[in-house]
Amino acid sequence: MTSPLSRTALLAALLPLAAAAFAQTPPTEFPPDAQAVTVDSVKALAGKKFVGKRADGKTWTMDFGADDYYRLSFDGGILDGKVRVDGARLCQDMRKSVESSCNDVRLKDNALYYKRNSNGEVVTLVAQ
Repeated sequence: MTSPLSRTALLAALLPLAAAAFAQTPPTEFPPDAQAVTVDSVKALAGKKFVGKRADGKTWTMDFGADDYYRLSFDGGILDGKVRVDGARLCQDMRKSVESSCNDVRLKDNALYYKRNSNGEVVTLVAQ
């Protein structure tokens, strides 16, 4: 017979394993029918705001303004600057950042799919 203390210890040991088994892997692929960004599609984003949540629970808000203005608001800060299209990638030239970065971005209906360079996660942001 197992003592209550042994059962508690066993449950405490198994709980993190069960949580890891049920944790979802963030998506790394775009929806098959999502379209790559173009100069025209990025211009059409002017005046729109997109909101989404990364797999780690952090919320992103992307605002696109006139004259290629771009602002990314996130838990802990704001980055802003200009966007441009390089091939099929969306590039962000941020004012307070040393470097520009370019990301694979796709559009479909009212959603923007942004692939993070750091881990390959595709973050879904929905137009508000």
